[in-house]
Amino acid sequence: MLRLLGLVLAATVIIGFFAPELQKIADMPATSKAPAATPKPAALLGRAEIAADSRGHFVFTGRVNGRPLAMLADTGATLVALRASDAKAVGLIVLPGDYTAKVSTAGGVAEAARVRLQEIEVGGIRVTDVDALVLSDGQLATNLLGMSFLSRLNTFTVENGRLVLSQ
Repeated sequence: MLRLLGLVLAATVIIGFFAPELQKIADMPATSKAPAATPKPAALLGRAEIAADSRGHFVFTGRVNGRPLAMLADTGATLVALRASDAKAVGLIVLPGDYTAKVSTAGGVAEAARVRLQEIEVGGIRVTDVDALVLSDGQLATNLLGMSFLSRLNTFTVENGRLVLSQ
């Protein structure tokens, strides 16, 4: 009898110790009762968050055509816009005769070259075949992540000073 009481007490202690983990498993949907071996960061699940800088701008380093590039998220920009020097750094060849598009910028009307980017990555989000413009470095202070990228996401919102992107 004492032996049985000891086993029951030991089982109670063990179950009490593991109860929080067992509850997590019990709360999972029936289709996936086993927890993932290694949880993936949110960025790998088609989500990225960009904190606002001191001016309230969402500046980050993304990847364009596989190469890192500093950008500013800009919902007011119709297209992604790259500085000519950065376009060259990501492998684009833009010739002087390619600057045939007229665009309105904060600094006035500028000439731009229309291009298509193979891919843009922001965190774990990847969008392919993105329309973009290339402007001279003097006409564009920073690369812009415009609506030709943002409109291809499921959502983008600002929450608690962060731009949240979901694919």
